Amino acid sequence: MSGKPKIFGHLLAEVVRKDLCVGCGACVSVCPVNAIDLEGDKPKLVGQCIACGMCYANCPRAEFDEGEVEERVFGRTRSEEEAELGVHTKLYAVRAKDEGVLARSQNGGAVTALLKQFLAEGGDGVVVTGLEEEGIWVPKPVVASNDEEILEGSGTKYTPSPTLKGVGSAVKEFGKKRIAVVGTPCQMRALRKVESGRFINKEIKDAIDLRIGLFCMETFSYDSLMEYLRNEGVDPAEVDKFEVKNGRFIANKDGGAIFKVKLPKVKELVRPCCHSCGDFASEFADISVGNVGSPDGWSTVVVRTERGAEALRGAERAGGIEIEPVKEGKGGLGLVTRLAKLKKKGAAVASEPSEK
Repeated sequence: MSGKPKIFGHLLAEVVRKDLCVGCGACVSVCPVNAIDLEGDKPKLVGQCIACGMCYANCPRAEFDEGEVEERVFGRTRSEEEAELGVHTKLYAVRAKDEGVLARSQNGGAVTALLKQFLAEGGDGVVVTGLEEEGIWVPKPVVASNDEEILEGSGTKYTPSPTLKGVGSAVKEFGKKRIAVVGTPCQMRALRKVESGRFINKEIKDAIDLRIGLFCMETFSYDSLMEYLRNEGVDPAEVDKFEVKNGRFIANKDGGAIFKVKLPKVKELVRPCCHSCGDFASEFADISVGNVGSPDGWSTVVVRTERGAEALRGAERAGGIEIEPVKEGKGGLGLVTRLAKLKKKGAAVASEPSEK
């Protein structure tokens, strides 16, 4: 890549206006003059752009070459057997042993257990998705420094949060030197560009120690989801947990479902940017976690790097988790692979030129 760098104007034209922006906040976190912020989930200039090109160079939806990034991150590209799930070494079913973690976490509580152990081993902060105090189910990035703050951020949110903005905050505002980051596939891709792309942000690169990716088929537009629920007679303020299970989107209150709907019924609420994403299993994380492929109450964990394996071993040695092999077959590894393949197929179709 040569010539002048692409700048914020190119980001608007090639990513934002084409509905490819995922609202991850990478452009905000790397801008050296703090000239970019998010309005809703889209970037806008709030200061004088110096045309450095950092925002475009670190956007996960701009010029992302999977093979090149795999070589930099893993030292090799994926094999044929890894075509759907990406480079990895092991797959496990994992469950937290702490009943308090299980009660407040999604599924097996693997992410929460890994984060708690990360802090116990000397990490000084983790970036998770929490909720705004003044809003109703409005996600926001949170820099957690203790177990209780981690627990407050547990549970899946199905609308977007600018996690990379939280990473920038952890490093620049809170002065964190060793952090773990939990995020969706697009956010893991953004992290890898920030760490090893054309224009590296060394301050952030040096601080990130562990990347935990989440399985993700899609996310919903916040405004659309809230409006839909209200139209269906559901007060979002009464919901204490959302989940996707057995092909249904479920809203829970006090441990029981108060609303269920088949996923095709809420497809129209999916953000446009998700249709062109083919990464289901957070292929560029150190360790990926999801709720499909393992029994109820367990998490499926994909180990991708030695750092990810080390984190899992540490949590097991400390007694925070129990580990079993992921079962073969349609409901185990087969289901994970099938969903990953389905998402790649959908992204390929979305990327095809439309007929005039």
